Amino acid sequence: MNIKEKQTKKNNEKIKMEIIKINRNKKKQKNEIKNQKGITLLVLVITIIILLILAGITISAITGENGIIRNAGKAKEEAEIDNEREIVEKATVQAMGNNKYGNLEEGELQEQLDRETGEGKTDATDIGDEFEVVFNESNRYYTVDKQGNVTQVQDIIKDEYPGDITVGEDGKTLEGSEDEPYEIWCIEDLVAFSNMVNKSGIKLENGKPVQITTANNFSGKYIALKANLNFKSKLSYQDSERTDFGDINGNANDGNTLINEMTTGMGFKPIGISNSFLGTFDGENKETEEIYKISNIYINTTNYAGLFGVIAGNAIIKNIEILGEIKGGGHTGGIVGEVKTVLGNISNCTNRANIEGYNMVGGIIGYNYANTNVVQCKNYGTIAINGSEWAYSGIGGIIGCDSSGTGIMEACENYGKIGTEDSGIPTGGIIGVINTTSEIDNCSNYGEIISNSRTGGIAGWHRNGEKVKIYNSRNLGNIKGAGVGGIIGSSAFAANRLIGSCYIENSYNTGKLQATGNVGGIVASIGGYAYKDLKAYIDNCYNIGELTGNVIGGIVRKY
Repeated sequence: MNIKEKQTKKNNEKIKMEIIKINRNKKKQKNEIKNQKGITLLVLVITIIILLILAGITISAITGENGIIRNAGKAKEEAEIDNEREIVEKATVQAMGNNKYGNLEEGELQEQLDRETGEGKTDATDIGDEFEVVFNESNRYYTVDKQGNVTQVQDIIKDEYPGDITVGEDGKTLEGSEDEPYEIWCIEDLVAFSNMVNKSGIKLENGKPVQITTANNFSGKYIALKANLNFKSKLSYQDSERTDFGDINGNANDGNTLINEMTTGMGFKPIGISNSFLGTFDGENKETEEIYKISNIYINTTNYAGLFGVIAGNAIIKNIEILGEIKGGGHTGGIVGEVKTVLGNISNCTNRANIEGYNMVGGIIGYNYANTNVVQCKNYGTIAINGSEWAYSGIGGIIGCDSSGTGIMEACENYGKIGTEDSGIPTGGIIGVINTTSEIDNCSNYGEIISNSRTGGIAGWHRNGEKVKIYNSRNLGNIKGAGVGGIIGSSAFAANRLIGSCYIENSYNTGKLQATGNVGGIVASIGGYAYKDLKAYIDNCYNIGELTGNVIGGIVRKY
């Protein structure tokens, strides 16, 4: 091989090596590009995931329970409510300012509201002790008392099944159990409930009246009050002008509109007159712990007058407040006329209704003939007697006459005026007459008590009871009567009882006591037909109230 051929071969090998090198570089570049693409794709995927997460958070923040949209809606609603309330307050001040005597009247209030909002935007209605102001567009309303105080906003409730307590808001059939109680949303529901217990009148099913032929005592069943009700307010009825419930108030010729039936004549028929109620009635809102009110109740009947006429069995009444007027004969009370054969409880109930009856009249119970515990109940209403001179009658801030066996009264208070000057009925701030074993603990009277008989801050007459125990109780109210005691007016037994005992411990009086006969800072008189067998124990009690009477004892006037 010559020199030229060798050179050519060498050049060819060099070219081949360059080609291999170039191919290697291309392959390397291709791998690098592939890797870069892989990295870019991974970054893209991660970016997308992050965006999705952020988008999820954003969606939640916008549309969730506490999202921007919901909060904006709440803020808008709150602003509307503040504006409405400001309108009501301004119109109220102007209406009272325009009145010669500073009173608030319906016509003037409506005129001022129309000036603020325009005609037809609001409706003002006088419902007795208050005015209701409805904003027609928002379906909200406010109440204004006679002093011009405006309450918090309330929504107008629409009951799709009025007069049928067995169907819930959503149309579901209720069991009447503790978890699914029968529900009372409107006056129609309350009237139907009363009719069902009393076996009279109608109830409604699917909007149609159904004649009631069988009494229902609701034994073992639960009934829940679900809203504040006002008998004078059209908002408490689904249709206040309906006539299908017929004549309830005893006047068949007055048109029979439901609101008229409830507010005139005999008014509302107590729940349980011809038959007793045996279930559980609860007026508490379980979510807010609000106690619902029944306002402007009007009852004008004979015996067994009260929201409930008669309860029995294991009945429980709790968490309810009533306001209005109740007139009855014997056994008349704000919450219950008569309690019998009961092993239940009446608790956290308040009466603000004015009550008048013939005998056995009380702010909570007229006649307690059972082993019922009465706990944390209050009376603010005026309680008066209009009749009987019967010996066993009684009038009290909480119970008129108590003949219970082993029942306990605890943490009960009276603030109302009890009795009248011409009443010859034993009268007490808590109990008028005690006829059997009773235990009273931590009870107080703050109200004025007036009678022409045995009168006491806690009990008027402890009569025929084998044992009464009063602990940790007090009277701060002023009392006038024939025989007056700061805690008990008289502890004296009739001839048919040969032995009895009276225990009063850790109790006191600070009220002013005035008597035409005996007066005692704790007890006016102890004794009676069987006084030799009576045992009385008074321990750690005191009086610092002013005493005026024929015969005076700082603690006891005994005979």
